[in-house]
Amino acid sequence: MIKFKFKIFTSYIEDDDELKGEYGYFQLCLGDKTYGEYREDVELDILSMNIYDWFSNFAQACILLENNNVVYISDVETPEVWIKMMANKENIQISEIYADKPEGSHSVETDINLEEKNRTWEKTVKVLDFQRELVLKGEQYLSELKKLNSGTNEYIQKLEMQLKEIK
Repeated sequence: MIKFKFKIFTSYIEDDDELKGEYGYFQLCLGDKTYGEYREDVELDILSMNIYDWFSNFAQACILLENNNVVYISDVETPEVWIKMMANKENIQISEIYADKPEGSHSVETDINLEEKNRTWEKTVKVLDFQRELVLKGEQYLSELKKLNSGTNEYIQKLEMQLKEIK
């Protein structure tokens, strides 16, 4: 079972934000394993993540997996944490790993040689299940963003294009 959860922190939105609704809780649930933070009842700024970046990075990784065996997503807020995704035609193996982040590395990488120090968990899901859930929750997030921002916002347009490419 795969599930993406998010909650926008509306109390932290500023009028001059380039993208209103960018921050809040974001969590990836894979069976009994989770990555990220999600709390129903409270908005704790210290646990806030960039929801937009996570959806965009997972969408980019999903697209890259069509032509690459392995894709890494860097948790930019944590010094050594990566989400490693390995895929074949039917399944995606997703794991949380610890490895040094090479200087100049980006948030989503394919051609990078990481020396894995530790793997805290690993789960396998169907490619189609992953894509469906990502598109479903990504579109729900986009709907919320459109209520808070102008329809011509470049970030919204970029995420829309990524999700369309996955469909």
